[in-house]
Amino acid sequence: MKKCFFICAFLLATCLSFSQEGYEVGYIITNKGDTIKGKIKDKKYTAGVANSDKISFINAEGRENNKTPDEIKQYCKKGTQFFRSLPIGLEGKLKFAEILEYGDVILFGYVSASFVSTTSEVLSKSKDKDKDGKPDVNNLEYFFQKRKDPNSLMKVKPKKFQETATFFFQTDTELVKKIEDRTFGYDNIRLLVKTHNEFAEKK
Repeated sequence: MKKCFFICAFLLATCLSFSQEGYEVGYIITNKGDTIKGKIKDKKYTAGVANSDKISFINAEGRENNKTPDEIKQYCKKGTQFFRSLPIGLEGKLKFAEILEYGDVILFGYVSASFVSTTSEVLSKSKDKDKDGKPDVNNLEYFFQKRKDPNSLMKVKPKKFQETATFFFQTDTELVKKIEDRTFGYDNIRLLVKTHNEFAEKK
């Protein structure tokens, strides 16, 4: 009898373990501003990229459901990865975008759901093709936003980087010079934003 009980308990624990595979500790922030702790899964495969359209969330009571950018305004995984709901594209449809740099100016990185879907198909056939799980820079879209101005969200296109960056950072004279002389370019956009934020913090 005891043996049967332990076998059942083991099988139950194994099933729960597999059902929560890929989940990471984190929290969501609702549109009302409430913070709810739980576990989050935003990737179909561990080596994939985050889904911009929905996440799976397990709350403290163990209830699991999907959350979309329309339902929550932000989520965080492991206390280190932050994602926010942003209006993306001509229609301004809300999508999850990762906060790559945060300060006076926020730098967001967004990967389209179509790329996530394609990546998932590739990974399902061969998981060795994307070992680091990071999207190719050509599939990552960047957005600038002033922390104190939600309406300042601006997409940064590779071919218009210099024009966009000089306009967005026009009050930072030294930084603008470095953009114009190509010290900073699209390929080191994170360093650009980080440099500005460090400068702004000292003012």
